[in-house]
Amino acid sequence: MVVLAPEAAATAPVGLRGCKALVAAGLGDSTLFPSTAGNGYRASLDSYYSLDVREIKPACVLRPRTAQHVSRAIKVLSKLPAGNVAMRGGGHSIWPNNNVADGVTIDLSLLNQAEVHLPNRKDTGAIASVGAGSRWTSALLEVEKYGLSVTAGRVGTVGVAGLTLGGGLSFHSGRHGFTCDDVTNYEVVLASGQIVNANSKHNPALFKALKGGGGNFGIVTRFDFAAFPAGPLYGGMVTAAWDHRDTIVDSFIRLVDINEQNPADSQIVLYMYDVATRSSTVSSTVINTDGVTNSTSFEPMAEVPCLSDGRATQTYSELAAAMSDNGGDRYVWFSLCFQNNKRVVDKATELYQQLLDETQGAMGDVDRIIFVFQQLPKHYAQKNAGGNAEALFQSKIAALTKELEAFAEAIGAATRWRYVNYVNPKQDPLKSYGAENIAFMKRVAAKYDPQGFFQTRVPGGFKISHVK
Repeated sequence: MVVLAPEAAATAPVGLRGCKALVAAGLGDSTLFPSTAGNGYRASLDSYYSLDVREIKPACVLRPRTAQHVSRAIKVLSKLPAGNVAMRGGGHSIWPNNNVADGVTIDLSLLNQAEVHLPNRKDTGAIASVGAGSRWTSALLEVEKYGLSVTAGRVGTVGVAGLTLGGGLSFHSGRHGFTCDDVTNYEVVLASGQIVNANSKHNPALFKALKGGGGNFGIVTRFDFAAFPAGPLYGGMVTAAWDHRDTIVDSFIRLVDINEQNPADSQIVLYMYDVATRSSTVSSTVINTDGVTNSTSFEPMAEVPCLSDGRATQTYSELAAAMSDNGGDRYVWFSLCFQNNKRVVDKATELYQQLLDETQGAMGDVDRIIFVFQQLPKHYAQKNAGGNAEALFQSKIAALTKELEAFAEAIGAATRWRYVNYVNPKQDPLKSYGAENIAFMKRVAAKYDPQGFFQTRVPGGFKISHVK
C-alpha cells in the first residue's frame, strides 16, 4: 500500500468546498490543511489507533475547541449539497469509520476536559462531566482526585465517546451495568446545529436512543456521568503456558455463572499466538473492584503457574494505563455473543488451532493472532480472500466466526445480540437490537435529523436507516 505524504493529500473540489466554508464561517484557526504549518494535520492523523485509518487523507481536519464551534461547523456543512463528514472522539476504532477521504474530518480531541461536580444536597450524587474528545486514563485521573470513579472503559487509550455511544463495558459493570447506563445527560449538537441536552427530563427519547445508538442522531460533545465512591481495585493480567488453558477457561465459565452474586469480580481470557516465538499462551485479566486480593471467584486459578503476573492493588486509572497500547498496526476484528457454554469455548479453541494450521504460510505480515473471551452476563443489562495478509485473515476469521456461530446455534447456545464496539463492519449489530428498538431508533433519527444528515453525509458507523 502506498502512503501519500501530507503535501500530496486530497485536493478534491467537493471536499475543499466544505473546508472553505469552515474558514468562511470563522473557523479558520481550527481548520488544518495538509499545508498548515506545524504539522497539525499530520499529528491528527497519526493519533488514530489503526494504521488503516491513519492513511486516509481528508481534505481538511477541523479541531473545534467548544461545542459552539461544532455547532457552527455543522450549520455550514449541512447546507452544502455534497461532501462527506467524519466524526472522531478518541480515534480508537480500527475501521475507517471516523475519518473520511477528500472530505472534512471533525476531530474532537481538544474537547478533552473532565470536571467533577460534587453534590450540594444529600439526595443528589456527584457528576463527572467529560468532553467527547477525552480518553479514559485522563478522565479517570481527574475523577479519582475526589475518591470517586465512573463506569469507565478498561483500556486507557480508548476514547470516551466511542465506547459510551456503543454501550460500553467496564470493570464496574457488575454493579453499574454498561457505561451508557451511568450517563445522566448528553450535550448534543443536532444536524441543524442546535445544541441540546438530552436527559430523563429534556429530550428523553434522544436520551434513550443515545444509549447504544452510536452516531445516528447527532454529535455528542459532553457526557455527564454519575460518579460513585471507589477506592483501589485489585487485579491485572496473568499469563500461563498453553497447557493450562482448560483450567483458566473453566475458571472463567464458573465466574460468569456466579457473577451476579459476586459483582465486584470480572475476568477476561485471551489466547494469543505470537508469530515471533511461534507459540501460543493463555492470559487472563482478573479484577476485583473492591480491592479484595483473595476473592473466591478466582480460586480455580490458584494453582496455575504464571509466566507473568501483573496483579496488584492499584487505581482504575493505573490499570487502564497498563492495559493501553498506542496502536499503529492493521487489525481485523470479528465478534459474536453466545451463552456461557464450555462447549462453545472448546469449539472456538479448536477453530483457533485450525486457523493457525491453515495460515502458517501467510504469517509474514502478521504480528499476533488473538482470541478474547469476555463476560457479558444478563445482569449487566439489568442495572441501570487473498492478495495480502489482511485480506486473507479477513476472510479466514469471517468463515471461522460463521462456523462458531453455527455451532452455538446447533447446541442451543446462540444469542442474536452483537456488541457494536467489537464487531466487523459486515456484521451490522444494529439489526440485532430487536424490531421494537429498531423502530424506536428510526423515529428518533427522523425527529432529530429530518434531512438525514447523519445517515447520508456522515458515512462512518452503523446506520439505523440501513436496517431492514
